[in-house]
Amino acid sequence: MIRTDLAMEAVEYAGQIPGVSVISDEVMPGLKRVRVTVETEEGERAVGKKRGIYVTLEAPDLAQGDVDLDEACSKALAAEITYMAGDALDGSILVVGLGNRQVTPDSLGPAVCDLVFVTRHMHEYAPDEIDQRIGVVSAIAPGVLGVTGIETGEIVSGVVESLKPSLVIAIDSLASRALERVRTTVQVANTGIAPGAGIGNKRKALDKESLGVPVLAIGVPLVVYASTIAQELMDTALKQAPIDRRMNDRLQKVLAGLNDVDGADMIVTPKEIDKVVQDLARIIADALNIALHRNLTLEETRRYMH
Repeated sequence: MIRTDLAMEAVEYAGQIPGVSVISDEVMPGLKRVRVTVETEEGERAVGKKRGIYVTLEAPDLAQGDVDLDEACSKALAAEITYMAGDALDGSILVVGLGNRQVTPDSLGPAVCDLVFVTRHMHEYAPDEIDQRIGVVSAIAPGVLGVTGIETGEIVSGVVESLKPSLVIAIDSLASRALERVRTTVQVANTGIAPGAGIGNKRKALDKESLGVPVLAIGVPLVVYASTIAQELMDTALKQAPIDRRMNDRLQKVLAGLNDVDGADMIVTPKEIDKVVQDLARIIADALNIALHRNLTLEETRRYMH
């Protein structure tokens, strides 16, 4: 079993599946988009993902200093958020930054919250003075169970019950099955999310069923499991140096058991993860600021925040 939070990788691993459609195109040179739509229960079982839409934006040079590419990714992500959210964007939006600030690969959600243009308080306390083009946005980074002693879902449910937003957008770190997709891929889905999924601490899902409002999930793979790397390397080696069927069958059994050995749950992340999280948080926050304040340009939003 290959561990991944990316729908596109689950489809790649499972192959062509009835009830699952995949459309690929290029937003611009260097920025690829893959839209996976899971339409049936059979598709859900095959890829291990809920029915819904999963869009990934992938660029090998993402968050590596190419300002034009990063901004193009933000705008493309904003367009997907706008499409998936629909009329819910006309109401109040709650951004939820999932993860642990103290664990760098898991700190993407809180880092995004720090950069989102929050405005609900302005609409509530100074309605006559605020630029009416500005959306109604609030944000919370609820922390993790091990730090707060409270389930993330309990905190978010309480906030949703109090604020009554029309849409929740949750941000979290993810896990990939491929090293080359770590830091280079952003996924947005309209199916909600299970907090902590990227580092193996999956909690109660945040979705429409649990919160009563639509939930979009945005994530970036920032870790790969050690067992996944071992499987990928062994698969590659077997393809490059074919062996007889009997030995191949034995090795396949070894591969199948890698998830159960000591050390399988260790995670690998880029050595420059601090800078990676900072840059990706800016890209995602820019996308949110474009989508949630639809009548402002990104430059205007940045001016308001400074």
